Amino acid sequence: MMKFFFLFFSFLLFAQSKITTTTIDKRLAKSNALLIEGHTDEMVALNLSILDDAKHINYAEGKLSAYYNLALAFSMQYKYNRSNYFLKMMEPEFKNSDAEDQEISMNILYSINYRGIKMYDEALKKLKNNLLMANDLKNDSTRYAIKGLILVQIGRNYLEKKQYDSVAYYGKMIIDELKKPKRMDDGMNSSLKAAMLLLAEAKLHENKIDSAEFYIKSAQSVPIKWGNNDFATFKLLGQIHDVRKQYDSAIVDYEKAIKLAKKAKNFRKLSELYGLIARSYEKTGQIDIGNKYELKYTSLSDSLKRIDEENLKDTVGLLVEEKQKPLEHKTNLLLYIILIGIVSTGIVIFVVYTRIKNKDRVLNLREKEAQELNQKLNFAFEEVIRLAKNNDPQFLARFQEVYPDFIPGLLKIEPELQSTELKFCALLFLNFSTKDIAAYTFVQPQSVQTRKNRLRKRLGIPSDEDIYLWMKKIK
Repeated sequence: MMKFFFLFFSFLLFAQSKITTTTIDKRLAKSNALLIEGHTDEMVALNLSILDDAKHINYAEGKLSAYYNLALAFSMQYKYNRSNYFLKMMEPEFKNSDAEDQEISMNILYSINYRGIKMYDEALKKLKNNLLMANDLKNDSTRYAIKGLILVQIGRNYLEKKQYDSVAYYGKMIIDELKKPKRMDDGMNSSLKAAMLLLAEAKLHENKIDSAEFYIKSAQSVPIKWGNNDFATFKLLGQIHDVRKQYDSAIVDYEKAIKLAKKAKNFRKLSELYGLIARSYEKTGQIDIGNKYELKYTSLSDSLKRIDEENLKDTVGLLVEEKQKPLEHKTNLLLYIILIGIVSTGIVIFVVYTRIKNKDRVLNLREKEAQELNQKLNFAFEEVIRLAKNNDPQFLARFQEVYPDFIPGLLKIEPELQSTELKFCALLFLNFSTKDIAAYTFVQPQSVQTRKNRLRKRLGIPSDEDIYLWMKKIK
C-alpha cells in the first residue's frame, strides 16, 4: 500500500509541475504585465525561471522571449552590460525559431543601449538597418508594430541630438504608416502614442506650445494604457504649464509624473523631474521645498553619472567586438570576392567606360561631396575638442563615433586598457599638451607625465619615439 501511495504521489507531483509551451507562454504574458507596471525586479526573477523551463523542454521561442525580456529589464535599469549579455545569448537561438521579428527587436534594444550612453550615431545605424529588415516581415500586424517602434526610436535619437526637424519628419512618418492598417492592436497604438509624445516634446523644445499641447491631447486619446510608464505625459503637461507661468498646475503634474516614475523605477526621468519641480517651487517662492528637490536631483544625477561611466566602458567593448566580427569570416569573404570579381569583370569594363564619358560631371560631384565631408569633419572635430576641454562625460563616446578605428586599434595592442586610459590616449591623439591635459582634467602636470610613462610601458612605445606621432599611427 505504501509503495502504491509513493508512486501515486510522484505521479501527481510530476503532473502538477509539467512544463509545456502553453504554460510558458502564459507566464510570458504575465511578464508583459509586469513590464507595463514597471516592476523590473519581479520581471527579472520571473524570466530567469521561464528561461530554465524553456531550456528544459528546448522551447526556442520561449528562450528567445525570456532572453529578450531579461535584456529589456536590465536596459530599463541602465545596466547595459547585463542587457547586452542577454541580447548576445539570443543570437544562437534564431536558427531554431520561426519568430521573424525577434532579431529586429534584439537590434532595437541594442540601439536603445547605445542611446543610453549617448552613442546616437551607432544607435541610428542599427535602427535604419532594421527598418529595411522590417519591410520584409510577412505578418502585417507585426510589420506595422515593429516599423512604428523603430521609427519612434529613430525620432528619440534625433530628439536627444536636438535635430527637431528630423524628429518631426519621423514622427509624422509613424502617423502616416499607422493609417494603413484596417485594425489597430496594442503594439501599433503604443507606437502611435509614443510618436505623439515625441512630437509634443520636440515642439516644446522649439517653444511651439500650442502644437505641443495638441500632440499631448492626441496622445491621451490613443486607446492604450501605459500604467506606471505614463509619466512622460504628465511631465510634458507640467512643462507646458511652467512655460505659461501656471506654476501650481505644473507642480501638480510633476508630482504625478514623479509618483509614476518612482513606481516604474525610471531613475533617469526621475532625476529630470526633480530638477523641473525644484525650479517650479522656486518660482512660486517656496524656496525650502525647491531646495529639497534640488538636493534629490543632485544626488540622483551624480549616481547616474557614475553608472554612465561604467556603461561607457562596457559598451565601447561591445562596439569593438562587433567591428571585429567580420574578421572571423575573412576566408569565406575572400573566396566570395574572387568569384564575384571574375563574374563582374565585364561589368567593371562597361562602368569604367561610362565613367570616362561622364568624367567632368563625376569630378564636380566628388569635389562637392568632399567639401561637404570636410565641413562635417571640421564640425565633428570642433565638437570633440569642446567636449574634451569641458571634461564632458560624453567626450569618449563622441570621440569613438568620429574616430571609430582608434579605440579598437589600441585594444588590439592592449585589451586590458580601462576607459580612463582610453580617454587619456584620445587626448594624446588630439595633440593636447601635458599642460592642457592637466588643466582640463584637473590634475598636476607631473601626474600627466607619469601617466604617459606608464602608457609607454603598457603599449610598448619606444622611449625615443614621439608618443603623439605613435598615437596618430594607430589603426
